[in-house]
Amino acid sequence: MASAEVGFGSSSLGAVRSQDPRWTEGRGVDKIYQVDHKAKEIIPKADLPSPRKEFSASAIGCKVYVTGGRGSENGVSKDVWVYNTVHEEWSKAAPMLIARFGHGSAELENCLYVVGGHTSLAGVFPASPSVSLKQVEKYDPGANKWTMVAPLRDGVSNAAVVSAKLKLFVFGGTSIHRDMVSKVQCYDPSENRWIIKAECPQPWRYTAAAVLGSQIFIMGGDTEFTAASAYRFDCESNQWTRIGDMTAKRMSCHALASGNKLYVVGGYFGTQRCKTLDCYDPTSDTWNCVTTVPYSLIPTAFVSTWKHLPA
Repeated sequence: MASAEVGFGSSSLGAVRSQDPRWTEGRGVDKIYQVDHKAKEIIPKADLPSPRKEFSASAIGCKVYVTGGRGSENGVSKDVWVYNTVHEEWSKAAPMLIARFGHGSAELENCLYVVGGHTSLAGVFPASPSVSLKQVEKYDPGANKWTMVAPLRDGVSNAAVVSAKLKLFVFGGTSIHRDMVSKVQCYDPSENRWIIKAECPQPWRYTAAAVLGSQIFIMGGDTEFTAASAYRFDCESNQWTRIGDMTAKRMSCHALASGNKLYVVGGYFGTQRCKTLDCYDPTSDTWNCVTTVPYSLIPTAFVSTWKHLPA
């Protein structure tokens, strides 16, 4: 029989694809890690074959899909790299229809959706960067094919993108006018239509999001208030609840759910980079530090995978 585990191996949380301190110099990076939250270990895994930054990553089953981003020469990419967590090897999938960076992605009904971001008219950033994109693409792993679906109501980049209750949710982001956005955009694949679901408690971008049941948790980011703040959004009632603040202010952090808890890693605030993996327990509304990462980093993605084991 098959046994489901979260992450890259026994007791592990997920994959951290990271940017190291070189990110300020404009170079891409190629590191990926396994986070073992029980053993409190951060384990290096097979490097991404093509270094990049400002990409997105999502998991479908035991595979992690890394989409787009900017390469070492700052060219915007359509490439899709796939990491098989069982065999620990990389392969290429069909490229996206639009080159993009600063986008979000999420799995929904065994397909991958890529949302928003930026592209570049000249192909090299920052020569002619575009405004935030409205375009949304859907990838079918079985057919290895991308198709366009209904565009966002409002184009955004640097938004938090998750799936819950058979729908996609996009929180905040940077608008086409380069302002912070305070809208929740929701996509129903059965209708191929986006609606404005709710207003966020504040405008924000570079936030982290993770899902527990019908509850979506939004943490940190570039906000009008504190980057340590965290909220819970009920996607059935569309109601917001403020929860306990994180232990540190974090922009560009990433989060995921494992079991009945949330985990947040990396990020920065001002000149300080966060060196900890923190855990949120919703039953006690408290945060605590699980472990430190090998060096302070700004993660580009943090995902969990199912690993199927033989009987």
